[in-house]
Amino acid sequence: MGEIDRLVPSGIIEQWVYHLRRQRARAADAIWLIDQGYTIHDGKNGVPTCDATARVRAEHETVICEVNALLKLYDGINLGQDIGETV
Repeated sequence: MGEIDRLVPSGIIEQWVYHLRRQRARAADAIWLIDQGYTIHDGKNGVPTCDATARVRAEHETVICEVNALLKLYDGINLGQDIGETV
């Protein structure tokens, strides 16, 4: 499948990038809290049933890695660099 050129207004792209950076910051903040000793539990009706801290931390690490790859792609396009395969 070949590439399709589509015009997306730069303002929309900037909003996406802003959102990606905000998601990365939130994920980093959650990891920091976990590293400080906070825990996250799955539960029902306010009663914790199991510790979900490791799973949630792994999910946040994945978010950070994926956002970093997308931002690298974005920067490569804007800076005119050869970025190769990233995402």
